[in-house]
Amino acid sequence: MPRDRFGAGEVLMRTLFAVVATLALTTPALAQQQRPNCEAWEYRAFDFWIGDWDAFRADTNAPAGHSSVRAEDTGCVITEHWTSIGQPYSGRSLNIYDRATQKWEQFWVDSTGNRVHFIGSPTPTGMRIATETPVTVAPNQQAYSRITFTNNPDGTVLQHGEQSADGQAWTTSYAFIYRRRTE
Repeated sequence: MPRDRFGAGEVLMRTLFAVVATLALTTPALAQQQRPNCEAWEYRAFDFWIGDWDAFRADTNAPAGHSSVRAEDTGCVITEHWTSIGQPYSGRSLNIYDRATQKWEQFWVDSTGNRVHFIGSPTPTGMRIATETPVTVAPNQQAYSRITFTNNPDGTVLQHGEQSADGQAWTTSYAFIYRRRTE
């Protein structure tokens, strides 16, 4: 009787190799299928803010700063890079739609070492995000903070920042009109 060309151990190793190779080739395809579809309307609700902007104080029209807002990471993340005019202040934000909570989140960090986490939702005219707990707004002072972004018909965006000691009565901390850079 002729002997098998391969022993049982070698057959097992070849079978195991075939299984591992198949998994290695199919796992990336499965991972791609399981990625969130950041093309869905929920992920696009903040797209009106994307662009290069000059920001002006809404009350005086004085220049306030520059902002560069980009869609990144296959459109799943919106990043902002802010630079103030006339003061040494800058900051960055990461903005994402969390499909588990069905809320937008913004993670803000700035040149003072401050960090703020906002959570919010689209409004009929833009977006509103707010802190869920008080944040430091000045030395020894904490307050709730919220920002409303209004997508104006003329293509500008109004960014209205507010603070509240109790989360009920709000006062304006700033209001900027964002105009697309023409350079």
